[in-house]
Amino acid sequence: MNKLNFLLLLAVCVSAFSVVMQQNQYRLNFTALDKAKKQEIALEQDYAQMRLQQARLANHEAIRAAAEKQNLHPPVSGNTFMVEHQR
Repeated sequence: MNKLNFLLLLAVCVSAFSVVMQQNQYRLNFTALDKAKKQEIALEQDYAQMRLQQARLANHEAIRAAAEKQNLHPPVSGNTFMVEHQR
């Protein structure tokens, strides 16, 4: 009877240790998931800001105004030339 009690006690201890380890792993995974979700939200906000900035910088009127401010003109056929690669 003592051997059976010892084996049952050993099985209960191993089972309890296993449960504790699984709960700890669950907590670690949940914490990592929460951090990843927060990072995802931050990255989505950065992406939205970048898209807004891109749209603002790609505004045709803003480009035209900046070109006029710097005295830039579109190229004409008289001042364009072809460069050929020599082997």
